[in-house]
Amino acid sequence: MNYSIIEVVNVNKKIIYKKNISLLCILEINNINIQYQCRSGYCGMCRIELIKGKICYSIKQPIAALFKKNDIFPCYCQPDGNIIIKI
Repeated sequence: MNYSIIEVVNVNKKIIYKKNISLLCILEINNINIQYQCRSGYCGMCRIELIKGKICYSIKQPIAALFKKNDIFPCYCQPDGNIIIKI
């Protein structure tokens, strides 16, 4: 069985994930709400911090301007193994 564990440190929650969907959808399914708007990586509204682990972007890295090194865009990425995030 291939699955990942997503730990959201500031809400003290761990999520077991094995579907091929965006991180934003996983968070929504698990009643963890974050702000978002475009769902395409353009606006940067959903930006959160990746503390540990790797993610992959669907097509290419988002074009939202002025993001920090550990910022990720859950609307547009999927976990690549276990990750720890901060909302």
